[in-house]
Amino acid sequence: MAPDGAGNLSRLLDHEDVPPLFEQNATGRSPFLFTCDHYGRLIPKKLGDLGLPADELTRHIAWDIGIAGVAEMLSNQLDAQLIAQRYSRLVIDCNRPLTAAGSIPRLSEATVISRQ
Repeated sequence: MAPDGAGNLSRLLDHEDVPPLFEQNATGRSPFLFTCDHYGRLIPKKLGDLGLPADELTRHIAWDIGIAGVAEMLSNQLDAQLIAQRYSRLVIDCNRPLTAAGSIPRLSEATVISRQ
């Protein structure tokens, strides 16, 4: 299922899904802002498991392993705001324009991503 527009998430996320962004230290005093685009590995309930076994969803293809801890630590240590993407890059690779061929991947490394 692909979104029908860059701003319309109503067809993909529902009330049971968590918001796509995680924010930490919103009132931090640092002039720095940290963003983390491959922070999470959640999948919206409507997409199930993307047709993948659990071990595929813990691999680097689903998220940047370890970056969440690093981003949170830096945010805390520098008193800086952090904004992070909670959903897996197998759902949407949010560091690419929505119109880019790889923004909603069908293949990651040798793994085929199923869409319902």
